[in-house]
Amino acid sequence: MAQSTHGAVDCIVVGAGFAGLCAAAKLEAEGFRVKVLEARDRVGGRTESGEIAGLTVDLGGMWVGPTQTALSSLGETLGAKTYPTFLQGRSVGRVKNRRVEVEGESLENEIGLVSKVKLGLLIAKLEKIGSEIDPGSPWESALAERLDRHTVASWADRNIGDRNVRTLVFFIVRSVFCCEPEDLSMLFFLFYLTSAGGLEVLVQAGPGGAQNHLYVGGLHQLAVKLADRLRSEIVFGAEVSAITQSETGVRVETSEADVYSAAAVIMTAPPPLVNLMRFDPPLPAAREELLKRQVMGACIKVWIAYETPFWREQGLNGSLVDDRNDVAPVFDVTPPGASVGLLSAFFDAKAAVDWKDRTPEARRDEVLRTLVAAFGDKAAEPVDFIERNWCEETFSGGCYGAYMPPGAMTKYGASLRRPHGRVFWAGTETSPVWSGYIDGAIRSGEAAAMDVAEFLKH
Repeated sequence: MAQSTHGAVDCIVVGAGFAGLCAAAKLEAEGFRVKVLEARDRVGGRTESGEIAGLTVDLGGMWVGPTQTALSSLGETLGAKTYPTFLQGRSVGRVKNRRVEVEGESLENEIGLVSKVKLGLLIAKLEKIGSEIDPGSPWESALAERLDRHTVASWADRNIGDRNVRTLVFFIVRSVFCCEPEDLSMLFFLFYLTSAGGLEVLVQAGPGGAQNHLYVGGLHQLAVKLADRLRSEIVFGAEVSAITQSETGVRVETSEADVYSAAAVIMTAPPPLVNLMRFDPPLPAAREELLKRQVMGACIKVWIAYETPFWREQGLNGSLVDDRNDVAPVFDVTPPGASVGLLSAFFDAKAAVDWKDRTPEARRDEVLRTLVAAFGDKAAEPVDFIERNWCEETFSGGCYGAYMPPGAMTKYGASLRRPHGRVFWAGTETSPVWSGYIDGAIRSGEAAAMDVAEFLKH
């Protein structure tokens, strides 16, 4: 295959997700020439739009919380409108092996007074430990090595005696990290909580929570609008295969034998994809080992449309939390004024792995079986149904983000944002604030852009 060489720019940004687009926008504002290389045929990374019952919805990331100021500010700048996650009425769940309905979104009141008190004490304990962790360098905490020796499961065995509380924490791990408690470093768990402002902020859909609002027309539209504003070229179908550095610049090769040149590179691709690229000179050993240990979560996201949000007629808000089902959590995500009712549901962690290779029809049957048990027979008759199997998405490697098993963060975490010569790192996993979220991706892209700008000026 003959190589095709392209003209040099100041910076090549690898990836047109929110980190890459925001990095390019920031560099443009600083007066630099930029080119964005994107392996997919679209922008948005781990956000993506789809259509159900004539409505545009998010097949990937979709929520924005009030403390996610980078994302909310971008949305305001681009003229996007939000609406709240519907929480009026009772949530459905299964606690202590029985079906329960509770007001709002919390099941705390149904785990028993003793368990509720113990949950409160646990949250206070996690906040105290978290206050001693600097999210910018969690590996430097005095408690880092001790915490990083534990998984969330092994730490819970020693520190959470109440079975109901432990079950709830494990459900949160699966829903937030899309992995099993036995796989997740306790240090990484606490870093993640701290970067988001605490456990309650991370899991709530009510005021102050990360799942508080959605975008009318979908969050993915922000990526499209941001890309449309760029002066820089975005090259689609450009899967980067090799990066070669010299004293004067960087040469970037793609799988299609295109060659691009620049003075610097910002790498925003998910860690497993970076691990497939060739670097000359090779990446430092610590960075290579870190990439091997940054594991993408497993998630299959589902949207279900009904003629009406019939669950509201029963006084239910469409929320479902049930650790015994493979399909959970579930939320009412119906936009205001919509002609249909919409639910969004998830296969997370091992459940996503277990269902990944089954047929779409089998997954649909399992979703509807779960919804019928929660909301009644009307749930068996959707007017439309779509899914996004992120476990099969080649250029993400999974969703929502990358997590770390025990030992990775203390041994190799210091290399997370350290440049490799002319190669700089961005992506939500590198952000000390709202790591793993779109807000973190935006922050990481802008921070890397300013680092590159400073590098290029000297």
